[in-house]
Amino acid sequence: MEPDIIARITALERSNRQLRTLLLVPTLALPLLAVLAFNTSRDLHPGALQTADSLHVRQLVVIDSQGTVRARVGAHLPDAVIDGRRVRRGEDVAGILLYDETGRERGGYVTFSPSRNVALTLDTRDRQVALFVADPEDGVAARVWGGSNWVEMRASTKGAHLNLGQSNELVLQQPPLTDSEAAAFCIGFKGELQRVRPQPPTEKALAWCKERMPDAACRRCLGTR
Repeated sequence: MEPDIIARITALERSNRQLRTLLLVPTLALPLLAVLAFNTSRDLHPGALQTADSLHVRQLVVIDSQGTVRARVGAHLPDAVIDGRRVRRGEDVAGILLYDETGRERGGYVTFSPSRNVALTLDTRDRQVALFVADPEDGVAARVWGGSNWVEMRASTKGAHLNLGQSNELVLQQPPLTDSEAAAFCIGFKGELQRVRPQPPTEKALAWCKERMPDAACRRCLGTR
């Protein structure tokens, strides 16, 4: 054979031997790696493999041993369900909701959109009974109630008020609203009424107003006698 041909055949044989060696190494190494991985994972603490600096999720649901939802953390929380009936919250809600062992919602710590209010709520199995809320600018209020009776505290940089209600009617307000505060409330209240559909009868609107102002002030606001 010509010298150059012999040289090429020799190089080819050397290349084939190297290729077989490369293919053989992974075949021998895989069982060894598997054994090492098993021994390493066995020696590690179970929680060590589950540690993370942060989780990025839209919702996290916590269930108990019976499969009942006990807590829900989410960016878009669902409406409340009471006795199988969905109760709309009126705004998009994000935060945490708590449930009892039957799956009934019992309270939450949430923010609202688009109002940007933040609130802490407590519920019995039938209804909400406590509310602590702050608006995005200045005002804060706390209210606890049972049936048609309530105690409420409101404060802002403009002033503070303590309200006491019985039978769905304001019976005590300290200090009383000033004329300018009553006028401002009246404007806001009538603006809210315009958004209610269907429009409530005058007596219903008057009853709502009397939860915030005395009867005489509400009648002046609504133009009733």
